[in-house]
Amino acid sequence: MEFVIGGAAACCAGVFTNPLEVVKTRFQLQGELQNRGVYTRHYKNAFQAFYVIAKKDGILSLQKGLVPALWYQLFMNGVRLGSFDFLQKSGFINSGGEISFSRSIAAGAASGCIGALVGSPFYMVSSCTDINILRN
Repeated sequence: MEFVIGGAAACCAGVFTNPLEVVKTRFQLQGELQNRGVYTRHYKNAFQAFYVIAKKDGILSLQKGLVPALWYQLFMNGVRLGSFDFLQKSGFINSGGEISFSRSIAAGAASGCIGALVGSPFYMVSSCTDINILRN
């Protein structure tokens, strides 16, 4: 159940943070295919970038790449939180009735690694989608 709840919560957050990712990606890639110092800077700051993107490409363009980003959030955070919950319920963290600090750290690290491993392919698809969107 933690997989579903954790993944859904991360997806909800992803809907609000995706426009920031779009702006960040456009900042990073402006002039990427031109010689240094030759390209025109389209965006001066984040607020102006939001305005220019929404005006030029439409308000919905700020949510481009949302679907792959949500898949990434669902799998990475769902697996991370679900595996930590499993380790907690299996008794790995409890040592003699008390919560073990070192086992909690180990469970958190292992859960984070598993989540990153599962989420990594989805992150790659999400990143490639951001770049392809800018080419169109």
